[in-house]
Amino acid sequence: MLVGLGALAAGTASLGVSTASAANGPTFRDCSLAGGLDPDFLQLFGATVTPQGTLTVKPSQNQLSLEASESSDPGDNLGHVTLTATVTSPTIAAHTVSGAGTGKVFVSVPLEGSGTGKSYTISWAAVFDSGNNPCPSQFHPENETPKPFVVTVAR
Repeated sequence: MLVGLGALAAGTASLGVSTASAANGPTFRDCSLAGGLDPDFLQLFGATVTPQGTLTVKPSQNQLSLEASESSDPGDNLGHVTLTATVTSPTIAAHTVSGAGTGKVFVSVPLEGSGTGKSYTISWAAVFDSGNNPCPSQFHPENETPKPFVVTVAR
């Protein structure tokens, strides 16, 4: 029996290609290719998810963090990543931030002039795999078109 389990484990390990993927969520955007290959992703940090699935921040909060990350596939974490995010709100000028890194990149998204009930839309674009894999794009079933984050200042 142990020999059978060992053979099963060795066979599974020899497959080599990860097919992990995750659906978009309130703070997560899945940039996996079709079939879950190359599960790159984008994640927003610092916002609270309400029971209704909306995002809120405290009135005193003046920024959020946004991460774009290569998958954990062997060697993929050595790829270059770029991330651009633009935050807009009805009463402030649009503000764009960007960054680049190897394996992952973080940017701080400013929430200027926050006031109770104010909302912000955070649009984003990431490019993974050293410039060969833009997201959103038609190659990403979960993110063929832009899906911004919408954050509201809690009352």
